[in-house]
Amino acid sequence: MAVDNVKLKRLASLFAPYSTLYAVGGYVRDGLLGNDSGDVDVCSKLRVEQVKSILLNSDFTVSDKNLRMGTVHISTKNFTVEYTAFRVDSYDRAGGAHAPDSVRFTDSIEEDARRRDFKCNAVYLDIASGEIVDPLGGVEDIGARVLSAADDPEKVFGADGLRILRLVRFACELGFDIEAETWSAAKRNAWRVKDITAERIRDELNKIFVSDISAKNAAITSNNEDNGIGAAEEANKIFKSYERAKNPASEKQSADPISAEQSVQSDRYVAPHVRGWTLLDGLGLIDILLPEIAALKGVEQKKQYHLYDVYGHTLKAFELSPPDLRWAALLHDAGKPLALARNDGKSMRGHELIGADIARSVLDRFKFSNAEKSRITDIVKYHMTDLRGDMSPHKLRRFAAEHSGIMEGLCDLRDADCEASNGNKPERNTLREAWEEVKKDGTPLCIKQLKVDGNDIGALGAQDRQIGEILKRLWEDTVLNPALNDRDRALEYAKKRLLAMQSAEKYEDKV
Repeated sequence: MAVDNVKLKRLASLFAPYSTLYAVGGYVRDGLLGNDSGDVDVCSKLRVEQVKSILLNSDFTVSDKNLRMGTVHISTKNFTVEYTAFRVDSYDRAGGAHAPDSVRFTDSIEEDARRRDFKCNAVYLDIASGEIVDPLGGVEDIGARVLSAADDPEKVFGADGLRILRLVRFACELGFDIEAETWSAAKRNAWRVKDITAERIRDELNKIFVSDISAKNAAITSNNEDNGIGAAEEANKIFKSYERAKNPASEKQSADPISAEQSVQSDRYVAPHVRGWTLLDGLGLIDILLPEIAALKGVEQKKQYHLYDVYGHTLKAFELSPPDLRWAALLHDAGKPLALARNDGKSMRGHELIGADIARSVLDRFKFSNAEKSRITDIVKYHMTDLRGDMSPHKLRRFAAEHSGIMEGLCDLRDADCEASNGNKPERNTLREAWEEVKKDGTPLCIKQLKVDGNDIGALGAQDRQIGEILKRLWEDTVLNPALNDRDRALEYAKKRLLAMQSAEKYEDKV
């Protein structure tokens, strides 16, 4: 959602007698790139107490977010910005925890800029005048599409290990190269991600794994009429005029891009999520964060069926799968090394069951929701279903109905898995055929979708213990014969089933 510039400028006007109000970070960076930014961070030299005083009798509301960090939310109808006072952060260099150990507020915009992660995120926009303030050369980096640290890279990454994951994410989402020393320092400090909470790591990995969506959205929104700073053409004018004023003769980049031996990691032309994985691996983060996937390297597969070893196959499936299946694609063959060991090196039989256990362990580690854990582990568990195409149509229909919650994902993974194995999409995807048929013919996907319920069965004279069994059998048979999902037919079926059960019980009593 685009930022309301009228309200933003009105907020800046309230600050004006006391301090300049600046926008900073992604809002300014994306605006200079001609892209839309959904939210805005603002800042000034004013402390939170002063901001509250200035806005006391206005229609803007100030709500505390993190007073220690000088951060509050400023909001009015359909408008919210995050405000942070200029500050300097100090971290414990022995670890890589995200939160600073101490904070000192400052009046200096240069000091505030140097506490940030990358120069491209340390460009300030004077909201009232539209003037760009660039203490560190971030505009140059944006023009060159380069990520470089806002301060000494060792200090930047030594302070906060999360910045290493953010480096990868920004490179993927923005299509930026990584400056050589920034890359090297990130690699030396990669171990610091161990001090980051599992939830923060998960959130960054999630964004990296779907960075192709962010990159595509950025390309689309670059043509929008209003991107917050102005139209894309206006943003381009701002950038060009700033460059000419600063250094009319200069065409050079602010920093050298990543070196030649790291060119694979810097290739901005591969799919963003694939590039993200390559960058993570190049930094050594796969070994640290996902050793279960790193363990797949060099595990060979039968050449008549596979073009790659298990690791290469996994990455190809990851590349080919839709965004909501990226974790399932990464984990679907995680059980192969252990399966191979259990089968004396002769086969990988049962790897899907082992893999489901490994998947659950990984997802537990990263604090995924129970719903996501269930969905992903079930897709891993059942991804080998009817691989040979010899299941009966009835079994396939029943499987599709019983696992309706994962069928779309399972079908998509089957396609990606097959293409990642031999380079070709499957000639037939029997799972998808069964699923499409079940959806098309109105098959009830659960007992609740039947045309009758427990009250209807009870009205026929069934006991409580009989109702559940009749409904279960009715659903199972309706999956195979959707014509039964008619109220009159369903009631007739239930009557016959109840009579059969009553007759059987009478016979058992006699015996």
